[in-house]
Amino acid sequence: MNQAIEKLLQKTESKQGIFPLQVLVFSESKGIKIEYPQKSADKLFHIASVGKLISTVYCLRLVEQGLLNLDDSITKYIDPELLEGLFKSIPEKITIKDCLTHRTGAADYFEGKDKDGVKFIDLVIKQPDQEWSRSRIYEFVRTQLKPVAECGEKFNYGDTAFMLVLMVIEKIKGKPIHLLLEEEMFKPFGLNDTQSMIYLYPSGLSKYPESIYLGKTDAKSFKSLNCDQADGGIVSTPNDLLKFQTLLHSGKLINDYHLNLMQEWQGVFRAGIHYGMGMMQIRFEEFFFLMRNFPRLIGHIGILATHCFYDSENDIHFIMNFGSSDKMTQSFVFLSNLVGTLKKEKII
Repeated sequence: MNQAIEKLLQKTESKQGIFPLQVLVFSESKGIKIEYPQKSADKLFHIASVGKLISTVYCLRLVEQGLLNLDDSITKYIDPELLEGLFKSIPEKITIKDCLTHRTGAADYFEGKDKDGVKFIDLVIKQPDQEWSRSRIYEFVRTQLKPVAECGEKFNYGDTAFMLVLMVIEKIKGKPIHLLLEEEMFKPFGLNDTQSMIYLYPSGLSKYPESIYLGKTDAKSFKSLNCDQADGGIVSTPNDLLKFQTLLHSGKLINDYHLNLMQEWQGVFRAGIHYGMGMMQIRFEEFFFLMRNFPRLIGHIGILATHCFYDSENDIHFIMNFGSSDKMTQSFVFLSNLVGTLKKEKII
């Protein structure tokens, strides 16, 4: 390993404290493989919203098979009664594409607060034995939150509408989403250590994941973690995510048209992070102007400071797990420094 990169990794690990760290950087064409710590690329971790990348690709595979259309209204598949109060627009106007691109105008339950000002994520922490069914989640949205806009009016990232797409898929296929992902995505493509944790945990897991910290609380055993319905509740490994991302960008999962559709940027998630359809793009120059020559990365992040990104310009994959919602900023500082070091050392 390059000495400058190793020093950066060691410095980063020293700041992690109790939180897990996994870093995998790989490029077959450039002969790059950075695995840190050693033998961590096969360790299971909760990928959080990185799961949206996988779920979106699965949805687009069904589109390519002619099983659904992105312009279908969600009311074609979902009881309108469940949708009552979720949107400003009438539900008939909400399409599958609107849900995948976060343009329905629905409020995000996961980042929301109830009428007493309590954050949803704090409810998850304070009530660890409280399970969150979809109907309970939507009741929370209906009674505690307000829609933010008319459909198509603005980009507003959130889990509320995205979860509806998984429900549409279940209706079409007649099976729960965790079984569909297992049977049609994970097993067929050799993602042997990837599964939907919220449906199987803990007894159904073949091995246990790294700790899952919401802030400084290890929530790995919390029943309330099943609130992660929109992402599929997926646990995976850096090696499996590398395999998935390699397949995606080699055209073996979806066609070029749909891969490009995922990269039609709809809005800004945060400064420097743009969102398309189940995919994000990192624009380092928006973090700091001196990074204007950095490559743009495409992929997704998760609230637990999980990253799955690809640099198509240099054919490099970046898979990371910083293990806590408190570590998101640090994870981006590290990613920026890592890409900067790769450039400085003329590796890219």
